[in-house]
Amino acid sequence: MLLNKYKINANLSWWIIGVLAFSIILYRLLFFSRESQLYYIINDLIVIPLTVITILVIIRKIKRSGAHPSVLVLNSGIIVAFVFLVLLFSEPVLNSLSLDSKTLTSNLNFYQSISLSLYSLMFLALTSYWFATLKELYFFKRYRSEHTYFYLMIIFIVLTSATSIALKDKQYVYINDTFQIVTLILIIFNSLKISWIAFISKKEKITLLIQSIIIAILFSLSYATSSINSFSGKILADFSMSFYSFYSLILLYGGIYFTVLFFTTLFHIPTAEAYDRKAKEVSSLQYFSKLINQVLDFDDLADTITDIVTKVSSADSAWIIQENSNELKTIANKNIAYVDADLINRYLLESGVCEKIAETKICSLSKYADRTRLSEKFGSIAISNLKSIDNQKRYLIAARKNDLIFFEEDKTAINTFADYASVAIENSLLLEQSIEKQRLEKELDVARDIQKRILPKENPELENLSISSFFIPAFEVGGDYYDFFEISKTKLGFIIADVSGKGISAAFIMAEVKGIFNSLSKMIDKPKQILEKANEILIHRLRKKDFVSALYGIIDSEKEELTFARAGHCPAILIRQNKIQSFKTSGIGLGLTNCFDFNNHLEEIKINLRDSDTFVFYTDGITEAKNDKLEDFGEEQFANILVEYSDKNVNEIADQVIKEVSLFSSSHHQYDDITLIILKWNKKNNSNGV
Repeated sequence: MLLNKYKINANLSWWIIGVLAFSIILYRLLFFSRESQLYYIINDLIVIPLTVITILVIIRKIKRSGAHPSVLVLNSGIIVAFVFLVLLFSEPVLNSLSLDSKTLTSNLNFYQSISLSLYSLMFLALTSYWFATLKELYFFKRYRSEHTYFYLMIIFIVLTSATSIALKDKQYVYINDTFQIVTLILIIFNSLKISWIAFISKKEKITLLIQSIIIAILFSLSYATSSINSFSGKILADFSMSFYSFYSLILLYGGIYFTVLFFTTLFHIPTAEAYDRKAKEVSSLQYFSKLINQVLDFDDLADTITDIVTKVSSADSAWIIQENSNELKTIANKNIAYVDADLINRYLLESGVCEKIAETKICSLSKYADRTRLSEKFGSIAISNLKSIDNQKRYLIAARKNDLIFFEEDKTAINTFADYASVAIENSLLLEQSIEKQRLEKELDVARDIQKRILPKENPELENLSISSFFIPAFEVGGDYYDFFEISKTKLGFIIADVSGKGISAAFIMAEVKGIFNSLSKMIDKPKQILEKANEILIHRLRKKDFVSALYGIIDSEKEELTFARAGHCPAILIRQNKIQSFKTSGIGLGLTNCFDFNNHLEEIKINLRDSDTFVFYTDGITEAKNDKLEDFGEEQFANILVEYSDKNVNEIADQVIKEVSLFSSSHHQYDDITLIILKWNKKNNSNGV
């Protein structure tokens, strides 16, 4: 019979219990004569279902509450203590109601009958709770299917209780006696199956040891004071012989079970500490597994690791060391002073203990010469290697004081935890790298925004001059810059520049360069002088590793000439009559050298414009664009495209250049900005050359 399979609605079950309880009281009130066997049969037909349903309801309540065995034991103890007191004082109390042993079997008046019925129903409820508790204790933490003996015991309890009515007829008493003997054997057998005791802590075991012996005594005393000839025994037997038999068997079961529980607990005490330790290891590892994804800061994680390893290994202290240039630095500690940790670290380094640690190594400090300098008398340590993706050597150390040493099971526990800790550290480092990457990406976004803002939104318009400009930013901001300056109605200044370095610092330099040339172009109309003045300013602004390559030019549409100077920038290209000419005038990058050297090396060139002259200015992002073989796009390929499409307008030429460069480098990441300016002179009135 599987009691827990009988599920009925909670409200309905309470209604049934109420109806049955009321029925038994009413039945006993209406039928005062108890001479016939039929009276007892009908009486038990009400009591037995009432007991069964009460047990089922209590079992369901216990299951839903999820009560721990220690709670069930304590509750049973409280109830049996209460029952024992009731058994002791029930007779004097009931005597005050004119109820004594003699009147119990005679006809009772209305109040006496109700009082005794309620008294018996109270015992029915408490006995049902005991049975439900013993049933839950039997099945708690029982994984194997060994339910047969328990359900067999229930069957024999029911048979013993049901046939107890045979006591009324001496002829059939032997049947009840037989069932009682079998039931007793099964009770003893099932009482020996206590599996949950192994899963409680040492502290709980000690508490349980005291509780179980007291409860066992109370059950035994209650059983002894509830004999059929006792005052309470007569009341309960008169209420229902079947219930009295069930009550007696449960008292017997309780006494045997808690006696066995006492001895079982007593035998488990010596191993309780080992169980507590293993339980702590498991719970600590589970806790740390959750923390792996929660603790984000490396320092917090290191502190957590040292804290947990002391619990896992029952160590007195723990710390983490990191090896840098043959020096061991303590980065987290638990229950150990930094001075002591550093002394032990130095000993480990000098003795070579830290070399080639594949798994946890246990070392005694008995041979440590400076052990007396330690403020605590550490006796042994367990050291584990913490692996990580940054190839940084880190070690986790646990230490025990005095003469306590680490055993093989400690080594296994620490080794397992070290693997967890390594994963946690790796996650933390990856997260740190991810955060740093996000920070850099935000910085690059700022740099790209700065770059975008300082570039001209559109090309200027000048009579007889076509202008096309193209700018493609790289993922990493390179600092390319170009701009146009309207000097007068007939003069247009322009600049193309490339700031060394990448990132937000290059973007800020580029913004500064824009301000400088924007101001100088309004005051000076000589390219060479502008670059000299710009170098004079930038030499004091830029760091030693920074410089700016630039080409500044002025187109005079009235004089039909182009003048430019080049400060370390890519050469200017002229395409005239399908022939290409490169102008690599001398010049040093801005900010690289002092004004004297810069001015002496800077060369300015002037070119008389002819019809269809095409000038190309660019940054090295075009010629140094790379394919999957890391080959450069190159100046030759660039020149061939310019010549081939020189009869096209400036936009078509620029489009073709960008298209070819994009195709060439499609399989390789663009790492530098691409800037291209193409100017085309369209006036047919000049026949001179350079």
